[in-house]
Amino acid sequence: MYFSILIYDEPNSGALRDEHRQAHLDYLKGFDDQTLFAGPFTTDDNSVDLGSLRLIEFPDRAAAEHHIANEPFITGGVQKRWRLHRWNRSVSNTWRDCPRKDGNIQMLFHGLDHPGAQAIRAEHHLAHAAYLKEHANTVMVRGPLLNDEGAEKVGSVLLLDVPDLDAGRAFMANEPFNKAGLYKDPMLQRWRFGRIFDRNKV
Repeated sequence: MYFSILIYDEPNSGALRDEHRQAHLDYLKGFDDQTLFAGPFTTDDNSVDLGSLRLIEFPDRAAAEHHIANEPFITGGVQKRWRLHRWNRSVSNTWRDCPRKDGNIQMLFHGLDHPGAQAIRAEHHLAHAAYLKEHANTVMVRGPLLNDEGAEKVGSVLLLDVPDLDAGRAFMANEPFNKAGLYKDPMLQRWRFGRIFDRNKV
């Protein structure tokens, strides 16, 4: 099963991140085959890492939690807070073969639904699906977050390939679920491929 792991850096932890970066990269190499996407989300100018997203396959939640617990950024104190959800892979792209244009930047959208918002999902599902199909070359990967049982959709994750920040913000402003107010805490941040998962560096 697939999981979305969103992990937040602690404030002012840049020096610690640098200290543990190589151990972090070495650790992730051990999960290369099961990782669909991985990389940090950042400030708008891409100068400061604020946390990271991993879309990754594990046999169960316990294995995903073990992966987080042994992450060098976690054990080293760089990161202490995370959101772990089951995730349904809606398209087959990975970091190796996803749509990506030279000169573009990448952005991460992560949103959890308002409680009891299934009616909003149902009402806007067709418009949502049509919008994402129309913009397939903009969306590198996407899919709903699920509850632990995998039976209920509780949020969404999208990784975008866009010319600039304004284009990414406009894209999400017009996305039907987001436009309808489905998400209680939508997060849209600049994102980049992790060093060992950037196809331009392998």
